Amino acid sequence: MSHWNLLEDGVYLHRDSCNVYAVRGPDGQWLIINAGTGRAAACLPELGEVREVTVLLTHHFRDHTAGAEAFRRRGAHICAPYGEREHLSDPQQAFRSCEHWLLYDLAWDHFAPIEPVAVERWMRDYEKTVLAGLPVEVIPAPGVTLGAVAYAVELAGKRKITFVGELMSGPGRLARLAPLQYQYNDLLGGENVLLSWDRVLAVNPVAAFPSLGEPFGEIRAAVAQLRKNLERFDTIHPGYAARLAEPSSPGIEEVLPRLYRARKTVAETHFIIGRSGRVLALDYGYDMAGIRFPGRAKFSTRRTLLHSVEALRKHTGASRIDTVLASHYHDDHIGGVHLLQRLFGTELWAGENFADLLEHPADYDRPCLWPEPLRVTRRLPLGETVHWEDVAITLYPMVGHTEFSTLLCLEFDGHRVAHTGDQIFYQTAQGINIAPPAAGGVFTNHVYKNGLALGGYVDCLRRLRAFQPEIILSGHALPYRPDEHTWALFERTAPAFDDIHRALMPLGDEQMHFGPESQPAKLQPYNLHLPAGKTTVRLRGWVLNPFNHNVTADLRFTTPPAGWQAAPIRLTLAPREKKPFETTLTVTSEARRRQPIALDLTVGERPFGQVAEAWVTVGYDRF
Repeated sequence: MSHWNLLEDGVYLHRDSCNVYAVRGPDGQWLIINAGTGRAAACLPELGEVREVTVLLTHHFRDHTAGAEAFRRRGAHICAPYGEREHLSDPQQAFRSCEHWLLYDLAWDHFAPIEPVAVERWMRDYEKTVLAGLPVEVIPAPGVTLGAVAYAVELAGKRKITFVGELMSGPGRLARLAPLQYQYNDLLGGENVLLSWDRVLAVNPVAAFPSLGEPFGEIRAAVAQLRKNLERFDTIHPGYAARLAEPSSPGIEEVLPRLYRARKTVAETHFIIGRSGRVLALDYGYDMAGIRFPGRAKFSTRRTLLHSVEALRKHTGASRIDTVLASHYHDDHIGGVHLLQRLFGTELWAGENFADLLEHPADYDRPCLWPEPLRVTRRLPLGETVHWEDVAITLYPMVGHTEFSTLLCLEFDGHRVAHTGDQIFYQTAQGINIAPPAAGGVFTNHVYKNGLALGGYVDCLRRLRAFQPEIILSGHALPYRPDEHTWALFERTAPAFDDIHRALMPLGDEQMHFGPESQPAKLQPYNLHLPAGKTTVRLRGWVLNPFNHNVTADLRFTTPPAGWQAAPIRLTLAPREKKPFETTLTVTSEARRRQPIALDLTVGERPFGQVAEAWVTVGYDRF
């Protein structure tokens, strides 16, 4: 008796801790969807000729993934969603970072596999490929986990079916609601499920195969029933139905001829349409209409989806985004660029003062870093005008919200448009506003660990005054036209920033200080990785002279594990000089995760202690 049930020609089901599906490809190739406990691996010969097997995992829950090793031992290739790497590649570290006490974050991290899954290939969102001789498309499908995907598989005769994980267990029903509660008493995951179904329906499948429950057709009717059932939560969670009804594609709106704004993104995204029809995006981060985020911010809970491309096509005829001009390095502004580069070969232009953070994020100890290195096509010089088609672009260094930012000054068709990044917001007693209020003040939005210096807001005001923009764009506000009230707010706030810090901190020319950031030194790379077998690596960084006279600085390194060491350094520093340094770190071959090392600084006769640190990982895979 076979352990496989034939569902339709070439598609089989093995019932395990989850549904394990087998799809026949040509020449003895088989596609297996999810692994369950692994019992199905021993039953593969019952399918007939089995020459090559590829296992596709939909999400990280261990009732779906724990059996992957059993398939791998039989020669199967294991593929899994890219967004699930944290829980599949290094579950011990994922468990180590899980909270147990005072827990209000309810994501099902505890249901990850307890041993690593040997994933051979990470499946990327929107990827179209051929596996086991069958065309496969990866559909972003957050729901029970934020990294989950669905797979559309094309069978003979162009018949397309979808393997949807836990997006539904049958018409109108979900196998379990608990994983959809990301935070204490919410149901954000239910919103994500419906938004994911929009993307599944867009590929026009004829049948859906869930990982828990029963396969079904008439998919649109099933989704409509699911929506109705979820809307019933409005009885006990007032307002929930309205959130479910929100359109998933809010589109774009015109700001000026050729200048558009995405209607719903976490950080504002704008588009300039070139005379050729090409598209220049000003930043490109998270979609806020197509996905709901848990409150906890980490890589496994932040996912970028493709947005605005279809709206651009409808409004302008453009089918891709050709170039992104970044205002600064923060993830909510550039987190979607990796998608554009992979799907369209999009160029990334960035100011020379922060391009390295985009290309080498692991080197830096700064907030809001997107962990994937991005290809910077063009590093733009500051203070010089460059052109993208007929758009004149001048970038100026902008210090305030972050040291690694630029003021964008754009000119086209006789219009002057400035982009102030996240430098400035407007605030009243009611909170932060999206445009200058009739009364109230400027919220400087300064973040010390982003790096900042005195004079940044005064300089930004001076640049804006000189440029005289018709429209000001920013990272989290509607476009607005500055008026005399706007300029008066700027004039009052910019010098106040410096005055307040000088009143509170010893920042005078004759005083010892490390600036308002209070950072004497940094080590780079901050997140340092040595693969197994490598025992030496270059360690670099910078150190700042806190005095207004020449000094000698002694740098020593505290490396706790026995056998680890880095050579000490002596530097001569000019007044207030920020000077780079370099040494060699030697480690033992013993595997370690995130072992901290520290820089101990003495300037002249004054000790400052361990002023900077770096994390060193030896032997574990980087992800």
